[in-house]
Amino acid sequence: MPVLFTKANAAALVLLVSLFLDSSTQASILDETETPDPLFLQLASPLEAYNIDVIHNLNHRQLARGRISTYRLGRFPDLPNHSYPASLELQSWEAELTAGLIQGLVIFTDAGASNFEEHALLQDWLDDHSIARTLISFAASDREAADKIASVARGYGHAVLFLDSNTDIAVAGNFYATAARRFAIDGRNARRLESEVTELTLLGKRVRRNSNSIFRSGEALGGRALARTEPSVFEKKSLGDEFSESTIREIIVPGGVALGETSYLNLDVSELRFTDGQFLLLDEAGAAWELPALEAKTLKALWDFVARSIAIKSDAIVDIDEAGRVRISSALRDTDAGFEIMHADTLPFAYVQNLDVIKSVIIDTGVDWLQREGNKLEFVSNYEVRFLSADNMRLAQTRVALEFEYEHDAESMEFQRSWGRDSGRLRENLDYAGLGKDMTPIAKYAGWIALFRSLQEQQISFLRGRYEFLKVDKRGQETPARH
Repeated sequence: MPVLFTKANAAALVLLVSLFLDSSTQASILDETETPDPLFLQLASPLEAYNIDVIHNLNHRQLARGRISTYRLGRFPDLPNHSYPASLELQSWEAELTAGLIQGLVIFTDAGASNFEEHALLQDWLDDHSIARTLISFAASDREAADKIASVARGYGHAVLFLDSNTDIAVAGNFYATAARRFAIDGRNARRLESEVTELTLLGKRVRRNSNSIFRSGEALGGRALARTEPSVFEKKSLGDEFSESTIREIIVPGGVALGETSYLNLDVSELRFTDGQFLLLDEAGAAWELPALEAKTLKALWDFVARSIAIKSDAIVDIDEAGRVRISSALRDTDAGFEIMHADTLPFAYVQNLDVIKSVIIDTGVDWLQREGNKLEFVSNYEVRFLSADNMRLAQTRVALEFEYEHDAESMEFQRSWGRDSGRLRENLDYAGLGKDMTPIAKYAGWIALFRSLQEQQISFLRGRYEFLKVDKRGQETPARH
């Protein structure tokens, strides 16, 4: 049973678990599976005097589609803390802010003051790695309700700043791109606004039954199902290895490329920064570590792939079927990195031609990032080129696997060994060096993907330069429909 609260003070709210207050009051709802938000506990009672409900879950099944008689300040289960916007989300938010359709309210609870100039506040905001950075999006026509929320927040000593069409767009975008908590004001005006801003598109939608999300499994944030051109969703570990059998039925095995390793890095990373088109890692002692140079648009494409991979639980990048039709991750479609990976995927059978198989798959098996002199980091990636068939149960079997190791700083590729029941059928004059060289783009990008996966899974702070990184145009060579 959910907890209802509006007619109790902040201290009592924690004690009233599973109790209903006055049912005639449109009460604020706290999902029992979530930790109460400290800011909401603080604001709830004062805002009731302004007839504004504070609701922990705006998508709660009992409230989301009910009639709106008061304003509601709330959060969303599909936007947990540190759920930062992607590039398209930022683009939509900036466009509607500039057009005067929406506004934003910044509340910075760690600022220690109630009146900050926007540029000074932004610098303190970017230095704070906690969840103190709150941004509330709302329909511009609901400014009156936002003013009341701001007034209460100021009363508690929090720094407050309004963002509107007159705000420097780079400053406003920086606040939105780095907000640790993204809330919204729900009301009739917001519901009627045909907005593409994520927080406003979530209004009025209920979580699915027996779920804490409004989306079906396999849907992306925004309600759009995976595109038909997306590669078959799978994680490469289910292909098995030399000692364990595959658990994937052959009919859905995407021949192609699947990269899903998490990198090993002997460094206590505290922060990631993007500056002058490149990334830097900061360790716990504050020392900056330089990463290898790579085009900013390629870094952006690989970062987006990792975010999508984690969200949909799939390592698949590209698959080219027997008819030559290309399926590639939407995060890498029409990018230079995607084109290079797709092209490399077409080459294994040019080297290994005497096997009775029709599918190959290239997977990473390990990535190590190593410290070098001058506070530089380099990586070594290991990967396999596999040739697959199906057994009589339609499960994928690795007939031959070729193992390689790539050292980025030396730009060297070395064949390690082969295994599989048909490895004895490999030609003695097989050009391992040529095959390894042609797989260099995959080996190189595997190193970056593994690092980004590690950083994103550990939720390493990435605030400084995040806005500039989101604005990078990753578009490059067009991905063909057929190869």
